[in-house]
Amino acid sequence: MFSDYHVHSGFSFDSDETLDNIITKAISLGMNQIAITEHQDFNWPVSGESPSIPVADYLSAIDSARKKYTRQIQILKGIELGLMKGTKSQCQNLIASNAFDFVIGSCHIVDNMDPYYSDFWKKRKDREAFELYFHTLLDGLKMFDSIDTLGHMDYIVRYSPNKCTNYSIADYMDVIDEILNFIINKNIKLEINTANLAKGFTFPNPHTDIIKRYRELGGEFITVGSDAHKAYDIGYGFDKIREIVDKYNLKVFTK
Repeated sequence: MFSDYHVHSGFSFDSDETLDNIITKAISLGMNQIAITEHQDFNWPVSGESPSIPVADYLSAIDSARKKYTRQIQILKGIELGLMKGTKSQCQNLIASNAFDFVIGSCHIVDNMDPYYSDFWKKRKDREAFELYFHTLLDGLKMFDSIDTLGHMDYIVRYSPNKCTNYSIADYMDVIDEILNFIINKNIKLEINTANLAKGFTFPNPHTDIIKRYRELGGEFITVGSDAHKAYDIGYGFDKIREIVDKYNLKVFTK
C-alpha cells in the first residue's frame, strides 16, 4: 500500500484524533511511512476558528512518536500550509524556522470564506465559484511556492450544494493548464487526495481528467493522501489510486 502523505491529528483545529491511533492504523495497513500534515492557515477569516498549530509542541510530539515507533514506521513532520495572498512573509518565516519534512500547499479560502460553509454558496453559481477558486489557487501558488506538493487541487467541488453535477474541467482548462504548468516548472508534485472518494464521489481530488492533463503536460510525480481526520480513514481508496497511477504511468513520490 502507498504511504499516506496527508493526515491530520488533534494538533489541527478540525481533528481530535491521537497520534498513536493514526500511527498504529498506518502500521496495521503495512505502510512504510506516514506524514502528519497539520493545518496552518494564516489570516483565517472564519470567526471562532484558528487553524494555527502550536509548532513547538507539535514537533516535540512527533519526535516522541518517532522514538516510540522507530522500528515500525517512519513518521514525517509535515504541514498543510494555506496559500493565501498577503501571507508570504508568514509562510516564509514558518518554513525557514522549522525543520518540516514535507509541505503541502493548499487553497481553503476563496473571497474571504471557506467553501466548506453553506453561506459561501448562497449568492454563487457553480461555474463562477469554481473559476474563482482556480484563480485564487494560482495566485496563492505565485505568492508562495516553497512546497512539496499541491493539495486537493479542486477542493471546492466537495462542498458545492450540487456536488459535481455542473463540474467539467473543460470549462476551466486555461487556468488549470496554468496551474499544472506552474507546478511542473517548479518541481512541485501533484497530490491525489482520496477524501472525495470517502465522501461518495467517483473521482479523487483532483478529478481524473486533471490528472490525465498533468501527465500530458509532462508531469510525472504525485503524492497520495487520504486527508484523514480520523484514523479509520487513513489509506481510504488507495486501491483506486493504484489504478490511476498505473494507467497514466505516474511516479509516487516518497521522502
